[in-house]
Amino acid sequence: MQVEIYHNDTLPPPYTVVGTNESYFNYTDDFGYESDENEERFLFALWIVVTPILFGFIFIVGIAGNSLVVYVILAKPQMRSVTNLLLLNLAIADISFLLICIPFTAYKYVALGWTFGDVLCKTVKYFLYVTAYVTIYTLVAISVLRYLTIVWNTSTRQLRTKKNITRLILVIWLVILIVNAPVLAIHQVKSSFGYTYCGLEDKSVGPLFISFFVCSYVLPLFVICFLYLLIVWHLHKSKKLSSIKQERGNNRTTHVARVIFTVVLVFGTSWLPLHINSLVAKYGSLPRGSWYEVFRVLWNCLAYGNSCANPFIYNYVSAEFKRAFKETICCYRNALRRNGDLEEATRTELTRIVNGTNV
Repeated sequence: MQVEIYHNDTLPPPYTVVGTNESYFNYTDDFGYESDENEERFLFALWIVVTPILFGFIFIVGIAGNSLVVYVILAKPQMRSVTNLLLLNLAIADISFLLICIPFTAYKYVALGWTFGDVLCKTVKYFLYVTAYVTIYTLVAISVLRYLTIVWNTSTRQLRTKKNITRLILVIWLVILIVNAPVLAIHQVKSSFGYTYCGLEDKSVGPLFISFFVCSYVLPLFVICFLYLLIVWHLHKSKKLSSIKQERGNNRTTHVARVIFTVVLVFGTSWLPLHINSLVAKYGSLPRGSWYEVFRVLWNCLAYGNSCANPFIYNYVSAEFKRAFKETICCYRNALRRNGDLEEATRTELTRIVNGTNV
């Protein structure tokens, strides 16, 4: 007897568990061929070994990179611009996403199920959606700030203060925390054919996937693209495009815009496959087979990996961040070297004292 179980055990799409009462990984592929023992071993290795390793790599790189972003913005006064305050919030959201998402997801693959109970099921899923929304709407806020800075620079100068940006960040978190409260109610621990997982109520799957796709992807990306089109149109209409390249202040404006555009582009590219997979899983028919499982894991890693991509973007696109990163790393290395020299000097002095005492 062949059974297919679709559920949303990761954020945001369901993944496919195809099993029978005989084997957890048994299935029949699109061509009618039943899975063999080698393919079952491949899927087992993919889920139990490869995927947790990939998630572990994303976790380490993401936490280290975003922590570096947080440090350089907080520790260096010259880095505390209004835009960088929003980038600071973006880094905090990414760190939160990684801390909440990666450990539980990696363990889920190893344990082949959810073992943390109903309370953690609701809490983890809630904060997964919260941090995902905070990330994209922080990008929207940055795009609005760029638009006001370039198009309405003089008239909005008093609005674009660090105090107001801090208030905006708090509002973003507060609104998203409140709006996502229903996620707590619709997630629960479920069991099917001996497999326990943290999933959605059946009636909530479609509405949640559609709302998440529209509100966290389509709508914010549309707003961001529209704002950038307005910026380009304004620059072209006012014939300032050539002069901007010559003026130092405006040079920085276009430079910041390029950084934000790259971040948004990477975000859109990273999350698109996962959103498509979610919608097809609910309203269409997903392919089956080991090759699809490989792509599904890659799509999850691509979406989760977006949370560790921004520090690399800042380093390669922003000379300001690159310089700050280099200074911080050099200072850390020098501190380690000084500590090493101090330990060596202390060890030498102790050896001299001991030898002198023995004499």
